[in-house]
Formats: sequence, structure tokens, C-alpha cells
Amino acid sequence: MARTSWKETARAWLHPVVRAFDRLGFSPLAVTLTGLGISLLGAWLVAGGRLLWGTAVFLAGSGFDMFDGGLARWQGTASRRGAFLDSVFDRFGEAVYLTGLAVWFMSEQPANWRPAVVLVLVTMFGSLATSYVRARAEGVGETCQVGVLQRTERVLLLGLGGLLGGGVLVVVLAILAVLTLLTTLQRIVHVAAKLPGPDPAARRAHAAARGGGGLEPKERP
Repeated sequence: MARTSWKETARAWLHPVVRAFDRLGFSPLAVTLTGLGISLLGAWLVAGGRLLWGTAVFLAGSGFDMFDGGLARWQGTASRRGAFLDSVFDRFGEAVYLTGLAVWFMSEQPANWRPAVVLVLVTMFGSLATSYVRARAEGVGETCQVGVLQRTERVLLLGLGGLLGGGVLVVVLAILAVLTLLTTLQRIVHVAAKLPGPDPAARRAHAAARGGGGLEPKERP
């Protein structure tokens, strides 16, 4: 409830920007792709050794995610296709930024890059797994928005670590690695608890078939 209230407040504050995009002739997809392009530029800068500037650019690109949905609602063009593309491109931007971080660690810390890169990879896995569990849940007709760490929080933590750099970045990655895996586990448990298990009638029928000669027992030698 608190997260929903926060998002509604943010939408109200950002509505003038949404209307500005509309006046400039942007479509929601154009806003999404612009944000993705800026995020990819930020990842490229990070991989090239410009951690501070690259992270700032990545955060700017990720910020476009706050506008495309609002623009779609304002223009009356909201659709499941748009929501699908928005979600997919968001994950692309996040994954490429994490890849840029891995490259940065390997080039800037040649003597001690392995632990940090492992944390980057675990964070990337947890981020993608979190999204995958939600997508599979929705594919079987269930909703899944639980978890201690949503995308907004992940991006903000990544941005904080990237801007501060050094040991703070490593600590942030360790926190993200743990919390993304925890969120994935939370979602798995949440969805599995809501889905029905085996049909009791089918199990009784199977047991009756086995006990009533449905399967011929093998003769003992």
C-alpha cells in the first residue's frame, strides 16, 4: 500500500513532464527507447573507465521509465504490448549497466576484481530471476508483486554505489546480491502457495488403478 501511494504521488508530480513529452510529439515507445539508449550510453562510459559520469547517465536513462507509462495513459494508448516492451527494455538497460560494471572492475582493479565481478554476476542473476518469476506467475494467471527489492530500489542502490564508487560500490553490490536472491525466493514461495497442487480426485483414481489391478504386478522369480 505504501509503495502504491508513493507511486501515485510521484505520478502527480511528474505529470507536467509527461505533458511536455506529449507536446513535443513523443510516443510512449519513443520515450522507452530514448531511456534505453541513454542507459546503454551510461554503461559504455562505465566500461570505458568513467564510473561517475557513466552512472549519472545510466540514472538519467533509467529515469525515463517514470514517464512512458504516464504518457501512454495520457495519450490513451496504454496496451499490454507497450507494458511488455517497457519491461523488457528496462531489464536490458540494467543488465548492460551491470556488464559495464564488471568490465570496469576488471580494468580498474586488475589485482582484486574477482570478488566484485562475482557480486555483479549474482546481482544480475537475481535481478533477471526476480523478473522471470513474476513473468511466469502472470503466465499461469497469478499476480506477483511481492518482494523486499523492486526495480526502482535496485536502480537507486546501483546508482548510489556507482556514484560513490570504491568500497561503497562493493558493499552495495553485496547488498543487492543478497536482496535480489531473497526477493526471488519470496516470489517463488508466494506464487507456489497460491497455485493448486495435484488434483485429489486424480490421485485417488491413480491409487485405485494401482490397487485394483490397473497395473499388472511383476511376477517374482
